[in-house]
Order: sequence, then C-alpha cells, then structure tokens
Amino acid sequence: MLNGFMDQFPLVYVDQVIGLVKYLNSIGGKVDSSRLDEMLDVDIDLLPHVIKAAEIIGLVKQSNGDLIVTEIGKKIEEAENKDMRIIMKKLIKNAEPFKDIISSAKKNQINIEKLREILEKNGYNNIDEAINVISQWLALIGINVIVE
Repeated sequence: MLNGFMDQFPLVYVDQVIGLVKYLNSIGGKVDSSRLDEMLDVDIDLLPHVIKAAEIIGLVKQSNGDLIVTEIGKKIEEAENKDMRIIMKKLIKNAEPFKDIISSAKKNQINIEKLREILEKNGYNNIDEAINVISQWLALIGINVIVE
C-alpha cells in the first residue's frame, strides 16, 4: 500500500510501457525478470515502475520469476495506431486514476483543474508531474486536457 492507495498507477510514460512490451516481444515474449535490467539500457529505478504499469493494464504478467507478454500485449504491438488507441482505452478504463478521469470527461475533454482534483484524490504527491504523464496517456486514448 502506497500513501494509503493500493496499486497507484505509476508515473511512467506510455512510450516507456509500449517500448517494454515491444522489447519483450522481440526476444520471444518472455524473460527472466531478474535479468531484464541488465538486458535493457534503462534507469534501474524506473524499470519496476514501467513493469508495474504494464501489469496493471494487462500487457504483461509475472509468472515463476518470468515477465511474460500477455495476448493483449502481443496485439498492442501488431495494432495500427487507431486500433491501438481503442485497445489501450479498454485496458486503462478500469485502472485509477483513468477510471475517474474518463467518467469525468465531457466530449473527450477534461478541465485541468478537474484532472488536478482527481490526481490529488488518487494520492499523487507531485501533481504537476502527474498531470504531465497522465495527459500523455489521455492524449493516446483521445481525451484532451483543457487549460482555461
């Protein structure tokens, strides 16, 4: 439990998560989790957060010490841009803070102040960083953040 919040969505960019899935697919879709950090040229502190984000939305799973790309993770890599957006929206719509954001969005838009309120409610401490990262995920699924 983190700040009283279970499974808080990590503040990692969608490109980092998709990059992880693409890398795993390129090496057969499965890797010993303990070897992944030495195989990737990525910040050792960042990698667990990228993995957690990918797990929360169902792109990868851990089993017997291995990190494995799920069937939907394989589809993400093969999908065209439009299809990837549809798949990603289905995947993140039940994960917080996206569930609250999507339900609060009107006509595929959300006011930045409402977004700030949702992120605070979900336990994020660095709200500006959270807005920056979460806005990228929202852009991917077609929700615009409106600054008034």
